Amino acid sequence: MDNNHPNYTLPNAGKQIRLGRVIDPRSNRAAVIAFDHGLHIGQIPGIVRPGEMLEQLAEAGADAFLVAPGVARTYASVFAGRGAPGLIMRLDWTDRWRDPHMLGYQEGRGRLIAAVEDAARLGADAVLVYMFIGYGDPDAEAQQVEHVARVAQDCEALGIGCIIEPMPRGQLVGDDPYNAEYIALGARMACELGADILKTDYSGAADSFRQVTAAAFRPVLIAGGPKTPTPREALLMVRGALDAGAHGMFIGRNVFQAPDPQRMMRVMRALIHDDLTVEAALEQLETPGLETINGA
Repeated sequence: MDNNHPNYTLPNAGKQIRLGRVIDPRSNRAAVIAFDHGLHIGQIPGIVRPGEMLEQLAEAGADAFLVAPGVARTYASVFAGRGAPGLIMRLDWTDRWRDPHMLGYQEGRGRLIAAVEDAARLGADAVLVYMFIGYGDPDAEAQQVEHVARVAQDCEALGIGCIIEPMPRGQLVGDDPYNAEYIALGARMACELGADILKTDYSGAADSFRQVTAAAFRPVLIAGGPKTPTPREALLMVRGALDAGAHGMFIGRNVFQAPDPQRMMRVMRALIHDDLTVEAALEQLETPGLETINGA
């Protein structure tokens, strides 16, 4: 395992086995596709035919997918069989990501929609929950932490991986959600609550993001956020996070909304597992007929 996380070997055998289907034990990294957008914001490009996209990205080398309970039930075949990608099930829902014209709210609230036991019945390797910090109402933040802590306890009891997504997004955060100090605050809190893996925002630069990886004592995978204007920016984001000590990505729109999602998936996978440079990744992305270095 990576020297940055010498204690990553987990005492819980169930977690050790299941999380080995999420984070590759050989590279200690993961290329995960976030595919839960429909739960929070409805129909968007790239997820219109969920089964087709899941199958394409699985074939292209996605290590795991983050999905909502309905997708996990309906498309279970994607996750079945030897060599299939890992299944991470989201246990909560929020209304904060919808635009105002789509009945969204400025700060929003969330609720648990499934339990760890439900995820276990569906064959999940791990579950994931949000942990928003910076709410205008301090009790709202406290209630969320309480719910996250209970999920972590249930994961421990059932041997399911616990992934926490700390995000500074409340009214107190204002227009500075990618402040590395805020992200690091949430990351450390999530580790203390019992996270096995973290999904966090990227601060925008490797130098500042080192505050986050230094604060966390569990592997950090970055969220992709909104779709970047160009593929180069998405690749630079992942490369910068890796250089700062992150262990991979939880990216959605920058892959499944790419002109060629399978090709983008292969390139992202090579960037993460084979330490491909951004320039080499762009060459593979832009040159017709050129395969990635691992032949995926």
